[in-house]
Amino acid sequence: MMKVTNEMIAIVAVIGLCGSVACDRRSPVSPDEGRRAGAASTAASASESSNASDRAQPSVFAAACDINPALTDFRTALGTLNPNVPGEVGDSGGRREVNWDAVPPGFTNTLTFPGDFFNQNFSPRARGVVFSTDGSGLSVSDNDFRFINQTYDAQFNAFSPIRTFSAIGSAESRVDFFVAGTQTPARSTGFGVVFSDVDQMGSASIKLLGANGNSLGVYLAPACAQGFSFVGVKFPSEIVAAVDIRSGHGPLGADAADVSDRDHGPARDLVIMDDFVYGEPRAVR
Repeated sequence: MMKVTNEMIAIVAVIGLCGSVACDRRSPVSPDEGRRAGAASTAASASESSNASDRAQPSVFAAACDINPALTDFRTALGTLNPNVPGEVGDSGGRREVNWDAVPPGFTNTLTFPGDFFNQNFSPRARGVVFSTDGSGLSVSDNDFRFINQTYDAQFNAFSPIRTFSAIGSAESRVDFFVAGTQTPARSTGFGVVFSDVDQMGSASIKLLGANGNSLGVYLAPACAQGFSFVGVKFPSEIVAAVDIRSGHGPLGADAADVSDRDHGPARDLVIMDDFVYGEPRAVR
């Protein structure tokens, strides 16, 4: 008799979600801080939270190269696209998005993009997300970060032209949720991100966090060299307070080459980001 492992259970749990979603068999979940995949695929364990909703099984959407079906299904699961106005929109459900193209030229191709740009108290910047990094800054580019390194023009592409996003000085960034246009902490049903040029499995991922900072799992983006990858996770209720994003094995830089660039080195898998899609941020009640 075949032994059924926790990892196999985690894979089976998402098979029903694939359908038109191009799920990579390895992509939905990875071990988180020493826990096996089956544990990471659920929300926090009982020792991390006594709230039953924090242990609810999430729906995972993952795709590589042709990501449109997965992205469409994720958007549908979250609900209607809400207007970018201050405050909570609707009584339940709904989503907001950031595709970076509302960023004006003055904040483009710089190393000092303000992390609270999309949490201002006016439309269209009231989107309820604040970005941060343990690196030196954040950046939005309209030339695939060619202003940092000329070789990046051949490596990266924008999914929704023309602007893309990256942390600077680090491959780690973070998203915190607030009621749109306010300083009131909020929680979301889920979060998804489009990555550009994931060459190696495991180099791009999202780690969803609960209100107390407890891990709700680490979810990997499948690989598609010089193409697009998507991973999105939705819970039955608003329990996601923040998201840690890993975009590559190292930061962008004038001397940083991507693994697919055969003419320069040493090389690491460098990854940038495009569209962020997430459930309407709602105040903790």
